[in-house]
Amino acid sequence: MNIKELLNRSDQFLAARGIESSRLDAEVLMADLLDMERINLYVKYDYPLKNVEIDNYRERIKKRAQRIPVAYITEKKEFMSLEFKVKEGVLIPRPDTENLVEAVIEYCRKEELQSPQIIDVGTGSGAIAVSLAHYLEDAKVVGVDLSTEALKVARQNMDEHELSERMSILKSDLLKEFIKREITGIDIIVSNPPYISKSEMEKLPPEVKKEPKTALAAGEDGLAYYKKLIPQAEKVLKNGGKLFLEIGYQQAEAVKALFGSSWVEVEVKKDYSENDRIAAAQFKGE
Repeated sequence: MNIKELLNRSDQFLAARGIESSRLDAEVLMADLLDMERINLYVKYDYPLKNVEIDNYRERIKKRAQRIPVAYITEKKEFMSLEFKVKEGVLIPRPDTENLVEAVIEYCRKEELQSPQIIDVGTGSGAIAVSLAHYLEDAKVVGVDLSTEALKVARQNMDEHELSERMSILKSDLLKEFIKREITGIDIIVSNPPYISKSEMEKLPPEVKKEPKTALAAGEDGLAYYKKLIPQAEKVLKNGGKLFLEIGYQQAEAVKALFGSSWVEVEVKKDYSENDRIAAAQFKGE
């Protein structure tokens, strides 16, 4: 059996099971298995597959039919033009979150910050922290998470991108470790925290439900983590330091209302789809 024949069968198999991106997923899984760019599949449509390749590929397609996300099957995901290792138990980086990273990079360059100290809260795979350390070449970045599984993957991604000299990964419940150690004077705190409300959790696609609930669910109103993180950030940021948060597209006003009198320049930025996506504010001090 050649590539074209197996792709066509797999596309039909996935489509029959309600996978809307059946063709794309079939191609991504094939390209990853054969270690080639997806576009090269078209050039090699007639390539005869070995039995072991066919068997391995069918196992991947079966997993996808069970609504396991493609990134969990390939164990990798591109983010900010960088490749990240991901695995079950760790949130898959989203394209929308690139807006958050770009906002921080833009701010650092505009303000001409020298060796900015940045904390990424709820780092997960380390996608945000690694991207910031990669593109801001003098930044010092700490990624924190409470999940042992996430911390392990984040460290692997940090090492893979050779950033351990300017970056570290720390176990912490939000910013509690920094507060406990009385660490202050941080330039930037960035976070893509859980922000899905209880009612929205029930409506999530099957694929998203395969991801860790702790990285998604944020109580009855979806604001639980913002309510904890904003007051904690006040104890860690320097006067004039900045907090960047990813938010749900309907949460802008609710999140803005959580910033008290210690904050100025509270603003909301939109993503590429013109949805509210980022809340940013400057800590002016008490």
